[in-house]
Amino acid sequence: MMDSATAAAAPTPADTPAPTDTPARVLTEAMKDGVRQAYQRLQENTPGFSPRRAQRQMIGIASRALATSGGVAAIQAPTGVGKSLGYLSAGVPIALASQRKLVISTGTVALQSQLFDRDIPAFLKATGLEARVALAKGRTRYLCPRNALELHAGPGQASMFGDMPAEEGERLYDRPPTVLEIDAAGRLLEALADRSWDGDLDDAPTPVSPALRGHITTPASGCAGRRCSHAAQCPVLRARQNVREAQVVVTNHALLLSSLTLGEIENGQPLLAPPGEMLLVLDEAHHLPGVAIDQGAARIDLGEAARQVRRMEGLIASAYRTLDKDTIGRLLPGDVIELAARLAKALKAFRNELEQAWTPEPGDREPLWRAPMGRLPDSWMPSIEALADDTRELYNWVHAAQQAASKGKPDEPLRERLLRTLGPVVEAMAQQDALWAGWRREDHDGQPPMARWIAMDRDGELHCHASPVSAAQVLRSLVWREVDAVVMTSATLAAGHDFRAFAAENGLPAHAEMVALDSPFDLQRQAQLVVPRFPVPPDDREGHPREVARWLDRELDWGRGSMVLFTSRWKMEKVAELLPATRRAQVLVQAHGNKSRLVAEHLERVAAGKGSVLFGLNSFGEGLDLPGEACTTVVITQVPFAVPTDPQTATLGEWLESRGHNPFNLIAVPQALRTLTQFAGRLIRTGEDTGRVVILDSRLLTRQYGQRILDALPPFERVIG
Repeated sequence: MMDSATAAAAPTPADTPAPTDTPARVLTEAMKDGVRQAYQRLQENTPGFSPRRAQRQMIGIASRALATSGGVAAIQAPTGVGKSLGYLSAGVPIALASQRKLVISTGTVALQSQLFDRDIPAFLKATGLEARVALAKGRTRYLCPRNALELHAGPGQASMFGDMPAEEGERLYDRPPTVLEIDAAGRLLEALADRSWDGDLDDAPTPVSPALRGHITTPASGCAGRRCSHAAQCPVLRARQNVREAQVVVTNHALLLSSLTLGEIENGQPLLAPPGEMLLVLDEAHHLPGVAIDQGAARIDLGEAARQVRRMEGLIASAYRTLDKDTIGRLLPGDVIELAARLAKALKAFRNELEQAWTPEPGDREPLWRAPMGRLPDSWMPSIEALADDTRELYNWVHAAQQAASKGKPDEPLRERLLRTLGPVVEAMAQQDALWAGWRREDHDGQPPMARWIAMDRDGELHCHASPVSAAQVLRSLVWREVDAVVMTSATLAAGHDFRAFAAENGLPAHAEMVALDSPFDLQRQAQLVVPRFPVPPDDREGHPREVARWLDRELDWGRGSMVLFTSRWKMEKVAELLPATRRAQVLVQAHGNKSRLVAEHLERVAAGKGSVLFGLNSFGEGLDLPGEACTTVVITQVPFAVPTDPQTATLGEWLESRGHNPFNLIAVPQALRTLTQFAGRLIRTGEDTGRVVILDSRLLTRQYGQRILDALPPFERVIG
C-alpha cells in the first residue's frame, strides 16, 4: 500500500462522526477472505486478465473503507488500473456479507450504461457471486403511459387541469405535438403493451426527439405514483421497485444527491437505500462538487414567478372543491386567494425595485450584478423578508393540498387530476421558497458566504440566483454524516499527489484515507510531454489562433490520428478556418456534428490509413477512448483555467482573499491541473500506446505556477522549451 504523504487531509473540514450502527462494522477476516476469493476467481475466469499491483492496492483501500462504519477513501486511479473491477472486487463481497446495498454513482451516462450492461454482469459471471442489480435513472428517461395515451388520443381527452385556466396547461409545452410525434407515441405504447420494450427511453424501439420526450414523460412533481390509473403499466414504478429490491444499484451523481435530499415520495424513504445502510462508490468523483453545488442552488425568474402565483386562483378554488374541505393547511379559501394576490403584487413590486437599483451597462451581452461577498443591500431586506414569509406560507398551503389529495383512492379521477396539477406548482413554489430563504439567510462566520446575484435575459426578464460556492457543506450534510461508508475514485482527484484542494472542496472528514496510485504503464517510455516556447500567449485573441494553426500545419503528423483540445468554441472554429484547405479536409470539428458520429468517422479514417484530426472541447477531453493509432498526439491549445468571473467562483475568491489566501492558487490552479490531467489521459490507453502531449501555452514557461503544473502532470518524458 502506498504511504500517503499523498493522504494528507484538508486543513479546514471538520471531522464527521461515523453513522451510528450497533455494533459498528469492521473489516473481518471473513470479509477479507471473501474479497480475496472473488478477485482470484475474477483472474481465473476472465480471458486475458492481467493482475496489476495498483489494482490490488485499490482493492485493499476500498475494502478498508467499505467494511468500516463511517469509512471514507479517495483513490486516484490512472488509466489502466482497472478501477471498476477494483471497487467491484471489494464492494460486492462486502455488501453481500454485511447485508448492505452497494450503490455505484457515476458522473456520466456513458459509464453508467457501461457498468450496468457490461462490467457488472462480467464481474458476477467470472466470480460466481449472485446479486440483484438495478439501474436507477431519472423519471424523464422513462415513458409515462398516461401522458403517451393522452398525447396519442389527441385533444379530445379531458384536460388534466380540469377547470384550471387554459394558460396553466398550455405553458407545459413549448409547441403542440406533430403528427409524427403522435404516431411515435402510439408505437411506443404498442411496444410497451406487447412487452417487447420495458419503457426505458434510452433503449426506445423508435427514435424519441427531445420535443417528444417532453410530451411523454413526467417529472416527480407531476407523478401521481400508485394512485395513477396507469400505475400497473408504469415503467418508472417498475424500475423503482427493481431498485428497492436490488443489492447493487448503478446511478448518477445528480439522482444520488437528489435522493439523499428529498427521499422517496411514496414511502418517505430514500429511493436508493437508507443512507445508514448504503455502501457508496462515487466513480468519476471529480464531477461531484459541481453536482453538489447545483443541488444547493436556487433560481427564479421574477416575472414568471409573479405570473405563476397570480394564476393560482383557479387552482385554489378547485382544491377546496375537489377535496371537499373548508380549510386546507388551516387556511380558508379566501385567505389563500388573498395571500397569493399579495405575493404576486410583492413580486412585481420587487422586480421594479431591482430595475431601479441596477441598470446594466449598454451593450452588455449577458448583464449580471453580483452581491460583493454575497451581501445584498440592506435596503432590499424588508422586501426580501416579506417575500420569504409569504412564499413560505403559500408553499406550505400547496404542500398541504398535495398531501390531502394524495390520500384519495386510486379510482378517484378528480383527486388524481388535482394531484397531477399540484405537482408542478409545488415544485415552482419550492424553488421560490429556496431562493428567498437563501437571500434572507445570514452567512455563518468562518464559512464561505452564499453567492447571490441577479441576471437579465434577452427579453429583459430578471432572474434571481442563490448558490453555495463550495460543495463542502452540501456533501457534509448529505453524504459524510449520513452514508455508512464511501469510496471516491477517478483518474483526477489530486493535484499530482496533493489532495489538500480536493479534500477542502469536498469537505472530506479528517479520517478519510486518500491515496494516489501509480500508473501501471511505463509512461516515461511511452509518451512525451512537449511544451514549446510558443510565440504568442493564449490571451492574444487574434494572434494565438493564428500561431496554433501554423504550428498544427507544420508539426502535426497528419498521416495518423490526433486530437486537438480547446477551451472555447470560438477559438476552435477560428483555428479550423485558418488551416490550409488540404489540412482542413482532414479535421473533424466537434461543433459540426454528433460526438459519437464524429468519433466513428475518425476511427474509420485512421483504419483506412488516411489520417484524421479531432477538434474538440472539454467533453472530448474526458472519457474518450482512442487507443493505438487513433490518437498518437494530443494537442492542448492552452491551460484550461476556469472563467474567474462566474458568480460562485468570484464570491469564493473574494472570501478567500479576505482571509489572506490566494484564490488563484487555491481554486484556479488545482481545477486547471485536474482538467489538464484528464486531457493528457486521452493519449496512453494501453501498455502498447505511444505518443506525445503538446501544450501550446507559453505561460507554463514564464509564470510562477507553470512549474507547479508541469511537476504534477503524469510522468511522461519532458521536452520543455
